[in-house]
Amino acid sequence: MQSFDWGQFIASTFSVLLLLCGALWWVKRNRGFTTKGMDDKRIQVLEALPLSLKHKMVLIQVDNQMVLASVSPAEVKTLHAWTQGEHHAA
Repeated sequence: MQSFDWGQFIASTFSVLLLLCGALWWVKRNRGFTTKGMDDKRIQVLEALPLSLKHKMVLIQVDNQMVLASVSPAEVKTLHAWTQGEHHAA
């Protein structure tokens, strides 16, 4: 029967935790967990509505322009675009 190697166990555990912390830092740096600083961005995805597994409808704001788009793996279609100050009757 083999003896348990505590040194290898601790080194492996430390390596996994280090990789997990690195991945968490990378996600936080590139995607962000908070909305801090989002107000100064010119392009924002305000809402996303999944229609199926591969299709969704998104509401995008670019400066004062609003764009409703349909997104699929093959294409992105603009469904409607308007300026933010306009009010439409349904």
